[in-house]
Amino acid sequence: MSDLYLENSSQCGLANIGNTCYMNCILQCLAHCRGLRDLFLLGQFKEQINRFNPIGTGGKTAEVYHALLQEMWSHRQGSCSPHNLKAMLAKKSDMYSGFQQQDAQEFLSVLLDTLHEDLNQGDIKRTFTMPDGDGKCDREVASESWNFHKQRNSSYFVENFMGQYKSKVTCLECSKVSITFDPYMYLSLPLSKGKTPVEYFFLSSSAAGVKRCKVYANLPVSSHILLKSISQELEISGDKLAMYTISKTLLLNVYTPDDTVTPGDLNDGQLIIQENRHSVEGSVALRVLFSVSHPLPQNNCACCNQTGDLKRCLRCKKVSYCNHECQKKHFKVHKLECKGTPQLVGLPLVIFVKRRDLKLEKLTSLITSTNTNLSFIQQQKAKFRTELKVCDRSGVPLDNFQLSASSKAADFIRVSTENLSLMLVYDNTSSNLLGQTDFEIDDHRSLTYSPPKISLGDCFEMFTQEEKLPSTELWKCPRCNKLQRATKQISLFSCPNYLIVHLKRFQAKNIIMFDKVDKHITFPIRELDLSGYSVPRTDVGQSYYTYDLYGVANHYGSLYRGHYTAFAKLSGEGTTWREFDDRCVTDITDNDVQSQAAYVLFYKRRDFTESISHGVLCSEDDEEEECFYDAVSVGNLNTNTNQHNNKESSEEDDSCYFEAKLSDDEQKGKVEAGSSSSDVSVDYVKVQREGDDNGSERSSPLQEIEEEEVISPGDISAEVSPDEVSPNVSTTEDEGIASLQQIQINFEDQLD
Repeated sequence: MSDLYLENSSQCGLANIGNTCYMNCILQCLAHCRGLRDLFLLGQFKEQINRFNPIGTGGKTAEVYHALLQEMWSHRQGSCSPHNLKAMLAKKSDMYSGFQQQDAQEFLSVLLDTLHEDLNQGDIKRTFTMPDGDGKCDREVASESWNFHKQRNSSYFVENFMGQYKSKVTCLECSKVSITFDPYMYLSLPLSKGKTPVEYFFLSSSAAGVKRCKVYANLPVSSHILLKSISQELEISGDKLAMYTISKTLLLNVYTPDDTVTPGDLNDGQLIIQENRHSVEGSVALRVLFSVSHPLPQNNCACCNQTGDLKRCLRCKKVSYCNHECQKKHFKVHKLECKGTPQLVGLPLVIFVKRRDLKLEKLTSLITSTNTNLSFIQQQKAKFRTELKVCDRSGVPLDNFQLSASSKAADFIRVSTENLSLMLVYDNTSSNLLGQTDFEIDDHRSLTYSPPKISLGDCFEMFTQEEKLPSTELWKCPRCNKLQRATKQISLFSCPNYLIVHLKRFQAKNIIMFDKVDKHITFPIRELDLSGYSVPRTDVGQSYYTYDLYGVANHYGSLYRGHYTAFAKLSGEGTTWREFDDRCVTDITDNDVQSQAAYVLFYKRRDFTESISHGVLCSEDDEEEECFYDAVSVGNLNTNTNQHNNKESSEEDDSCYFEAKLSDDEQKGKVEAGSSSSDVSVDYVKVQREGDDNGSERSSPLQEIEEEEVISPGDISAEVSPDEVSPNVSTTEDEGIASLQQIQINFEDQLD
């Protein structure tokens, strides 16, 4: 069938035979999946039927679905009934035996699973254990898991509707990591509650000062997703940005791409985004704290809190007193803290250093030249000697870990891997010029932004973020050999040709009550990008993650009283969106597709090439009663017409004759499509249509060629008069449509 014929014929509605709108909306979306539709309309599914699969229906469901698609695409009537398919599925699942309202996504799952089992060529008796990918290459483990899955499950649906996701489970007790790869046929996404404003401070590598910024994110959120949003807002490459949280002068968390930013992290400290001069990839991350050898002067007496001429403690210089009497009174409290330790000042940093630069002199120079935002130190750093020490995360120097000019790169790598810190100490023994830190904070334009709408990307972020499993879902840790609390994170590894996304609008309020979430989730009609939620791969390009929408199943109303409709168009470009409300079919625009009723979304991967349909095109001409028909196919489709019985009808002797270009391997062939015994190798089929009488060029139908006769160039280009038109073409409109239907059946039978 040509695209024109398919577009005109996709206006067939489906009868509601008793609360079956849930079924109708799913059937309409699947009917507009070009590849799946062609599989059945061309009869190719018959070669894949497994009559002996005990899990399936012996191919009966596939045959009933085939018959339904033929009715929907035949253009014989405005609507048809799916009662046969419903009756067949009722034998597999009791929920479809009555006329109660059911869930559309559950019906979709049952239908696809049943069709898959009817066409499943795998060995369902095979058993295997999914491999664990801890310490192994992702591609190796994923390929092994997929091969195991295909040994049991091999069908068109596995090849085109199934993908793989990576599941990472981490034991909270022993940090054991378990990685597995599991197949999926659709993705059920949680609905985001809306993005939360996240305030952060940006430290530029070139400009002095600090900028206060804001970004909206779904918390908790994966650090690489949050950093991607921030890099887009700041218009800076993400590989040059470091993200961490601080509390006053201490570093709390330094985030890697696999970490998760939680609301608790932001409550405990302030989020900092720091720009580096070079990419952070392949570099060693070092925490850097700043301190002074002697504490800064205090403005209040530690005992009576008075101000004035104060004197500091000679031992630690941390506290000041009015006189000797105040010092005596406060000594019992102060003696426990009276130690001569450096005082932390300024903002801590994270620097990324190439391995070749891991030397004491270079590190000291790099740190002192970095924009530390300590304006008083930057202005007076020439007056102070500096020393680089190793300390713990709280800033306490480690006496057993000393750095010197002879320190090697391995020493600094140890600092990084053991979560230690470098502390740059400014010696202020002979000077009291150091004052409090002085930050120049500017407001970024992002502070004025309003909260964005909830998008499908937000739902994917929630789906792929790390979550802590509840106490009711303990994980059996193979290392601890017992049930343990764990975290779990899912990310996409391979993407199917046809992606189905289910929005989890129906959620449990309590043990027995469910509620529907009516939030408007915006979703892309074109160019859905899944690369941000997938495991990075070097063997595929960006187009592998790009999808276009071709169907939407909508739900209106509440959980207990609702109605389903569908928006669909034939997958591919240049076709029209239509709304299917049971029997009623209306044209709509792209803007109408977006609604808060969207429930199940159907996408096709952009770089996936679907097969072009084979069939008959009928074009009605108001001025001409004669009508000739096209049949277009691409590639070599070898069909054996012995596989099907001839139809018993008064027109069974009528044949659809067509022009055929023979394949390279066959210089001669048989061309009578109505023949019951010929094998036809079709490279392309083209039929000419009677032209108008207004002087335009007229094409003529082909002359009748007897069975077993060889095509000659003269036969292909021969012209005949209108009186020689095939008897299949009637001179009345009604008879012409009837003949068209019979010709279409004859031709499709030959292709089957």
